[in-house]
Amino acid sequence: MFNELQTLLSDILVNFQPEFEIGISEYELICILKSPPYSVFDKDALNNPLMMFQTHFVLLHCLYQLRNRWRQQKVGELNIGLTRVTLRPILESAVNIQLQDSVANYYLDWSNLGGTDENEVEALLCSFWKKMAGIEINASISAPELSRACIVMQINSPENITLLELKQQYRKLQHKNHPDKGGKIAISQSILQAYSQLYKYISA
Repeated sequence: MFNELQTLLSDILVNFQPEFEIGISEYELICILKSPPYSVFDKDALNNPLMMFQTHFVLLHCLYQLRNRWRQQKVGELNIGLTRVTLRPILESAVNIQLQDSVANYYLDWSNLGGTDENEVEALLCSFWKKMAGIEINASISAPELSRACIVMQINSPENITLLELKQQYRKLQHKNHPDKGGKIAISQSILQAYSQLYKYISA
């Protein structure tokens, strides 16, 4: 199943050169690929942690393959950044430089799709959501920010909730407010930010 998806997606992504030249977020790209005429990803591709991880992994795998192909063909340098995927001109002096990229190596290793354990999936999904929202979370949180985070997450106090309970509440709220469920992106992003802040606060 995933091998066929990989082949199809690799062929499709070549046609997105104009979008990459402007810059496009991973979330926007997934939404386009979920819709006709492509319909590469299932409409529920972002609705649960496992499918979200699989969708994210397959897309990044194909993007890094495309990056390497376009480097060789001197089409440009595909920058797979935290918030956007962009295509930049290749500097002639850098054409033959082979960059050691541990992130790229992870996604290019197809065995990682099925060989990533639950804790690693959680960490990757947290990173994935941060990229979707374009959010940078500071390690410290002020009292007003902590109060706002509690209101958004609909909890009374971070002192009386476990990390497991916080995670369950996060999933409950995202299930109701995720854009794929008809919710608004801004609300989904605020839930992510509140969850990230409270997670760091509780686990500190």
